[in-house]
Parts: sequence; C-alpha cells; structure tokens
Amino acid sequence: MKDTLLALSDLLNMLPDAVVIVDGKGRITFANSHIEGLLGYTPGELEKQPLERLIPKQYRAEHKVHLARFRENGQAMVMGDRPLIYGLDKSGSEIPISVSIANLDLDGERFSIAVMHDSGEIQSEITEVTSKAETDLLTGIGNRLRLSQLLQTAIEKSRPFSLLYLDLENFKPFNDNYGHEIGDKVLQIVGRRLQALVRSEDLAVRLGGDEFVLYLDGLVDNGILEQRAAAVGDSVSRRFHIGDLSGAVGVNIGGATFPRDGDNEHELINVADQKMYQAKQAGIPYKIGK
Repeated sequence: MKDTLLALSDLLNMLPDAVVIVDGKGRITFANSHIEGLLGYTPGELEKQPLERLIPKQYRAEHKVHLARFRENGQAMVMGDRPLIYGLDKSGSEIPISVSIANLDLDGERFSIAVMHDSGEIQSEITEVTSKAETDLLTGIGNRLRLSQLLQTAIEKSRPFSLLYLDLENFKPFNDNYGHEIGDKVLQIVGRRLQALVRSEDLAVRLGGDEFVLYLDGLVDNGILEQRAAAVGDSVSRRFHIGDLSGAVGVNIGGATFPRDGDNEHELINVADQKMYQAKQAGIPYKIGK
C-alpha cells in the first residue's frame, strides 16, 4: 500500500487542487502538498487523522452517512446537492470548497479519494446573487422572497415572532399629481424610515406597491407590539421634503403573532392584513390582537 501511494504521490502533487485519500476507517492516509494552501495543514499533520477533522461539526453525522453509502457502491461524483460544501481549516474557520470524490481500490482494500477546490470566489458570487434576489430593487430593503424564507425558518424552529402589516394612506396622489418618479422617492423614504426602526434580527420588507411588512423577532407581547406599531406610524407619517415638494403619507397597521395567530406563513400574513384593513375601516392607526 505504501509503495502504491508513493508511486501516486508525485502525480497527485502535480494536481492544482488539494487531494486526500481516506481508508475504510475514515482515516486520512495521504494528503498532497496543496492541502496546506487550502486548509492550513501540512500533509504530515493529517496523516492517520480522522477525516472529520476537516469537516465542520454540524455536518459530520450527515457526511459520515453519505460517505459510507458512497464507499459501498458510489460512482465518481461531485459531493453535495449544492455547488459548495464547507471544509474546516486548521484555525477552525469554515472554508467554502467544492469536492469531487471517487472510490479507489488498492491492494485489495477500498479507499476514497477526494479532490478539493477553493470556491471562495464562487461563494461570493452566490452570496451576491442571493442578496439581490432577496432585495426590493426600489427601496433596498427586503422583498417577499426574503420574508418567506425568514418566516419558514422561524416557524420550523418554533421561534416566536410578530408581523406588522403596513398600508400607506394618501400615497396615490403623489403618483397621480407629480408622476411615478416622485412616488418612487416617497416609497424610498418610507423604506429608509422602516429600516431605521428594526433591529439586526428583525426585517423590513416591501411586499409591493405601497404595502410593507415588519418582521419582529421574538416579540409577542401585545403591549410592546402596540408601542412598536405606534412608533412605526409616527415615523412613517412625518413630513418629508423632495426638492421643493413637502408632503406626508399616513399608514394603517395590522399585527399578527406566531404561534398565537397562525402556524404558517400564508395564515399569518393574512391575519395581519385583515387587522390592517380593520384598523383602516375603524379609522384607527393600528390593530393588534383581538
């Protein structure tokens, strides 16, 4: 076996990517010289070490299952359902990488060979594209997709939160009397004001038109939610100036809380929307709870 690896080492060191070979017990039997540039380890530091040393803790159990299944009957493949997975470098940092693996039978023993490529640039591109897809292009705050993903995650984790559903009043005249460019500037002002009111764990979202939503993480007390709604109303309704134009818009707000008012995204948004409409019909600034 050692003689075989020695014969392979020159070839594997010529490859531009990092390579590791793992035995049937999940131990690293070989690493080429490029592993140091990728993950900070010298080849000698990894020899006889468990492969899980290179895998972030949260992924180890899943990786072990997939590797065992692959070793039994897998064909050469790129690992992961997504373009990238993460490796753990010597400092403990998670590094985005792409991995191709294949089974390797040497001297009657089955090994797995993994070729790893630094994918930090791809990760940056994916992050940028994702960010754009989840951002309202006009206001720069979140959009419906970002809200949907956040709600699904919070609901799956049973993490309490509240929603404030906002509908602007007296916005249409700005479009009708001054044109859509002025109307867009009004929406941008509202977006900035809402963004200034949310914490890092919250989210301000423009659903479309003149409708907005605030996601408030962990906030379920009606009294505090009413205070937040009042503060939002006061901020949005302040007068603004666009060139020589001075004006203001009003806002109606409805609130919904998870899990009290619903257990899914559609229901929660509908409840908040209905309460907003009830507030509008009653001529009150907001309606929270029953």
